[in-house]
Amino acid sequence: MIKVLHAVPDMNSGGIENYIMNMYRIIDRDTVHFDFLVHHNSRGFFDDEIEELGGRIYRLPVLDNKNVISYWRELKRFYSENKWDVVHGHAASLAGLYLFAAENAGVRARIAHSHGASYLRTPKGYTKKLLFKTAGIHANIRLACSTEAGKYLFGDRQFYLAKNAIDSERFSFNQDDRDRIRRSLGIVPGQLLVGHMGRFNLQKNHQFLIEIFEEIVRLKPDSCLLLVGTGEREGSIRNLVSSKGLNGKVIFQSVTDEPQAYYSAMDAFVLPSLFEGLPLVGIEAQCSGLPSYFSSEITKEVVISDITEFLDLNAGPVAWAQQIVGASSCINRRAYADCAAIHGFDFRDNTKKMTDFYLAAATGRFESIGSILD
Repeated sequence: MIKVLHAVPDMNSGGIENYIMNMYRIIDRDTVHFDFLVHHNSRGFFDDEIEELGGRIYRLPVLDNKNVISYWRELKRFYSENKWDVVHGHAASLAGLYLFAAENAGVRARIAHSHGASYLRTPKGYTKKLLFKTAGIHANIRLACSTEAGKYLFGDRQFYLAKNAIDSERFSFNQDDRDRIRRSLGIVPGQLLVGHMGRFNLQKNHQFLIEIFEEIVRLKPDSCLLLVGTGEREGSIRNLVSSKGLNGKVIFQSVTDEPQAYYSAMDAFVLPSLFEGLPLVGIEAQCSGLPSYFSSEITKEVVISDITEFLDLNAGPVAWAQQIVGASSCINRRAYADCAAIHGFDFRDNTKKMTDFYLAAATGRFESIGSILD
């Protein structure tokens, strides 16, 4: 059995976490075993499921206590007491430490996986940018979710693409789900429901999204906005909604175990992020046949259909609102059910590839990785 340790900030519901869990649910767990190194004390959305599937969760909460010296000491003890064949690092800002400790402990395969293509222009963001430079130093395998994400984290060093995969059957459009969710939200037939899925943080640019929706309401007054997610900026966004008099038109929905039903309920999907590596939600939305509007800062590698549009953030909320309201509603949404699989984003094929990848990495057959992931 190959033992793989996934190093993540936590296992709450997000793009990275869903990418891992999509594999974990169907991988042959007698062949490849997953454990998780998390960096927060609080339990995550997927923790119960991980443990039910046989995975172990180890907590070194440096992101809570900010004590890097203690973290380094704990890492050395951690690797001396536990053995893995592969350490798969998804937390780039800490990879310079946990992959260095893994190297010292003799872990054969040390993976740095890039999931982002830029950084926030904040003190915390600049600190992360500096730490990112160390991510690939002690890795002997480098992966990225997109070409831009790979170049951002690794520069000219070699990396391989590992696509963000989804359960395309699960995310295909479902009329029964649409009717059920819209009834539960109080959305009547013909009413425009604009949607977004993502953590409430600066990167996702919720403030601009609210400004877009304010203009949508001017054009189509009965419209509603559905925000699915949680995060540190949720309170400030709720206050912004209230200050603009949009209470009752903006629906806040916590993280859900049936995101596919909410995509089916939406009429348009909007992701005005400041940057993304390759957003899993964008793949999911298109698989649901949902017209999708992305910031031009997002990689074009997210496109798997003809129902996407990229808009410049500098174009302003009015331009975005006009495009969204003017979109055609005469779309056969079921026709897009296969678009993810056609473009290599289905988790069944991905899991087969990643199983072979982990086996090759754990046995030192690094020269075969390119052909496996191609």
